[in-house]
Amino acid sequence: MSEQHQLLSTRQAATLLGVSVRTIQLWVEQGLLSAWKTPGGHRRIVQESLLSLLHKRQKLQPLTHLLCVDLDADFFKLLQILCQQWHFPVELQYARNAVDALLMMGERKPELVLMTADQQGIDLPMLQQELTQHQVKLALLSTEDPQQKLTMDMIWLTLPFEPLQFKTELQKLLFARLQQAS
Repeated sequence: MSEQHQLLSTRQAATLLGVSVRTIQLWVEQGLLSAWKTPGGHRRIVQESLLSLLHKRQKLQPLTHLLCVDLDADFFKLLQILCQQWHFPVELQYARNAVDALLMMGERKPELVLMTADQQGIDLPMLQQELTQHQVKLALLSTEDPQQKLTMDMIWLTLPFEPLQFKTELQKLLFARLQQAS
């Protein structure tokens, strides 16, 4: 993600959080939001600090729900720790297999399904089509070069796992959800 996409104007931040521009300015002055000023004197709010503040203001209620399917338990714990360290308002749920995932999705629809690309017996194009119809994003972990499969609207996360790549994609998802809510 470029630096330009990681910054928001005070007006954009105010709109996303549902507060006034002056409130954003006060929060910056109080140190609740990280920001810097342009040479022209305009504040630019760091998106990550906005997500952290949102997480605290919502009393840890998640902004988005991520369903992890058939991942290594230690890897799932790593994802939980990363989301906590980043102060992202995300709820992660673990499904041991595709059947458990289907049952969980029946109880609560996730915004993102995360799984490895090499799942046995799963037709990825059909899965992607069905998830898209239900407004659920699919993220795949893969050692393959995703260039050959970029026609499919998926999030491709490389293996070995790169936490910053995951963080960037999760930030995009969170901001999309935040914009839908405002």
